[in-house]
Amino acid sequence: MPDLEDGSTETDPFPSLPLDPGTLHDILDARLAEVPDWHGDDEPVRLGFAMTAPHPLALLGHERFVARNANNVGVHTRFGDGVRGTRRLEREAVLALGGLLHADSADGYLTGGANEGTLAGLRIGRNALRAGGATRVVVLTSHLAHHSVAKAAEILDLELVTCPVGPSWVWDAESVAGALDELAAQDTAAGDENQRTGVIVVTTAGYYNTGLVDPVDEIAALLGRRVADGTGPASFHHVDAAHGGMILPFTAPATPFDFRNPHVHSVVLDPHKSGLMPYSCGVFLCRKGLLGHGAVAAPMSGFIDETITGSRSGAMAAALWSLVFGVAAEGYRKTFRRCLELRDELAEAIRAVDPGALTKPSPGNTVLVVGFSADDGKLPRELTEHYRLVGNRLPWRAEDGRVVDRLFHHFYAMPHMTSAHIEGFAAHLASALTRPVPAAPAVQRRPAADREPPRSAAEPGAVPAQLRSLRSSSACLRHLVVHPPQRRDPDDYPHAYSFHTFQSRAELGEQVQSRPWGDDGAGNGPHIYAPDLDRPFANELFGVVSPEEWSLEVLDRHQQKLSLVGAAHFAHFGPTRTPDIPVVLANFHADGSFRSAEYKYGDRWHNDEVQVFTTGIVVKIGKDARSVRRQGDDYSFSLDTSFELRLTLTDDAAPPRIVRTARHADPALPRRRHLLRGQYRRFPNRFFDTIVEMSGGVHHRSAVPATLLLENTGPLLARSAELGLVRVEPSLADGVLRVDLAEVGGARTLTTEIPLSLGTRLGALLRGIAVGEPERLVPADVVAWAERLGPLVGRLRETGATRGGLRLLTVGDTPVGPA
Repeated sequence: MPDLEDGSTETDPFPSLPLDPGTLHDILDARLAEVPDWHGDDEPVRLGFAMTAPHPLALLGHERFVARNANNVGVHTRFGDGVRGTRRLEREAVLALGGLLHADSADGYLTGGANEGTLAGLRIGRNALRAGGATRVVVLTSHLAHHSVAKAAEILDLELVTCPVGPSWVWDAESVAGALDELAAQDTAAGDENQRTGVIVVTTAGYYNTGLVDPVDEIAALLGRRVADGTGPASFHHVDAAHGGMILPFTAPATPFDFRNPHVHSVVLDPHKSGLMPYSCGVFLCRKGLLGHGAVAAPMSGFIDETITGSRSGAMAAALWSLVFGVAAEGYRKTFRRCLELRDELAEAIRAVDPGALTKPSPGNTVLVVGFSADDGKLPRELTEHYRLVGNRLPWRAEDGRVVDRLFHHFYAMPHMTSAHIEGFAAHLASALTRPVPAAPAVQRRPAADREPPRSAAEPGAVPAQLRSLRSSSACLRHLVVHPPQRRDPDDYPHAYSFHTFQSRAELGEQVQSRPWGDDGAGNGPHIYAPDLDRPFANELFGVVSPEEWSLEVLDRHQQKLSLVGAAHFAHFGPTRTPDIPVVLANFHADGSFRSAEYKYGDRWHNDEVQVFTTGIVVKIGKDARSVRRQGDDYSFSLDTSFELRLTLTDDAAPPRIVRTARHADPALPRRRHLLRGQYRRFPNRFFDTIVEMSGGVHHRSAVPATLLLENTGPLLARSAELGLVRVEPSLADGVLRVDLAEVGGARTLTTEIPLSLGTRLGALLRGIAVGEPERLVPADVVAWAERLGPLVGRLRETGATRGGLRLLTVGDTPVGPA
């Protein structure tokens, strides 16, 4: 787990010397072993993903031409073009595919895939409609359309309107007509006689998650009639046939999704899916006379470029030509008919295991949609991960006639699949669906004489109000989630331990328990807590909390291996809570020695922060923490920090200097969090706008102004949690690091002063107990430790408060001077 040491991803230095051939090949072999093969007995079958093994002819064609490095830049389907080499091969392959889709005449080219092809179609449609007088262009599609449609609309700065789709799972012409009427009414309501709306209609021939095909012929006829009778609006019709265009002509040739409809203008195919091509190969096709709407002159190269990509692989064109003419209709027909047989075989196998399952094969397509009968249609994680199965909620008509959302999984019967694969999946499915939920591991109870003070009236296992302040002051997921039994040791990553197996404590029966420790007569004394107070140091954490004031947590062996802040941490968070009074954390190593102190100004999610070590100081500006429940019980955690100053201290009087400045993003530009909800993959994730690394001697006393430190870096900007966009100016004088924040475009300022010797003083002041063998601890020792730390860290919190725009971090009531 190399990322675990820091959690952030930065660039690596470019290698100065080459690896020796043996090492190079060993590394490549190791990475190759991590990529699943197609036919190995132990390899997963990608049942939920539209990909398959490339055909040997495609690999041979690519191999024969790739060393020539031919560039098929431009479009080669016009008269007089594409007469030699790989450009001729591309022209012949593309025009043959145009003939397959019933185009009397067409232009087109190879793309990197259907995403690019859809972008090309919408770009041409936008420009054509604008050339026809449209002042507003809207993309109209169904809400089940592939995300590439929305992405293309965003890139092209076009309005996107999605229409709901009912239990039929296809977009009908009546819905299209209603949407067109609504757009026309908007033009009328605008009261602007010059406003003319043009519409790009995007239909789908083979939805990714159902395989079904929109009634393209009915929708095209509707658009054609509206143009002919002048009821408009003007329209351009693009068909996304990525998941059906290479199959339907051979399995359901009467399906009219293509250019046999006069009002279909462009179509995109994906031969690297069912077309048996290697990645990445798509094909964009359009009617003659339309490509010019995407033309850009390339005077430095001497041609007109009508593509999105520009330079393109001639070897990929050779590979596609090899399949079009080497497999041909006869070979594709045989291949896909066998896929349909396997699709139906898979449906029978699933029904045999789950008789109540709904199985919906897509007519003429290789997709099978299944609604499993148990657990609201959910499948065990082991199945979805192993077979790359994705569930989507689709509208469904229930037995009582209501339309409800139901969970369905889609399966692809692809050319590499065999009956043995289906038998293996069915056996795996049967085992997973019938396997009982594992019982919680047996708990060994200690003799009553060895246990902590008796429980109070609080119910065992309940989460009392005393812990609410702790949870509201911390973003720590250990309070809420836990790895399931037998998957908690990071030394066994990735085989047992995984970043993706967090589950709710309550659902595992491991909700945090709490009970009072001692009795102060008013019930306000400390409480101890752990997932199991009879085995307090055996499961993730044991804690002591003084309600509304402080807490101390000791991590178990597994969490100590994973923790980025030490083996135990003490947090002082109350009772007064304002952005000007920091939450202060004291972190400790496993041997009980001081690791660091953290001063957090702001709220628990978004703050400016100072971290003090015995050998360094870190200042964080605009630290933003988020924990996210992605789906099911899959939790992740992420940290965004706008600016981080890292000062490494040496035991001498060396003058301070900036060692490195890394600029990952521009804080002056608004940006979304670096990970969106659907992108959380592992714990932790870290991102920094700017990192400044400094070094200097702890005994240095001379003044070093910000102008001198920053003379080679230029101005430093950050997004402060408290002041917004600020200029950051670090300086040193009299053994103190000073960081000034000045609001950009405003008058507010904030100054933090940290003595260079503060870490040494804190190390002497804050001492702990050894926790490296937590199972040997007794709660009484941890409680005593917490009660010793309470007033000490509380004093640090009080003296670190912001007063008049100044923060002076001290020990006690006076600043910490030179040691």
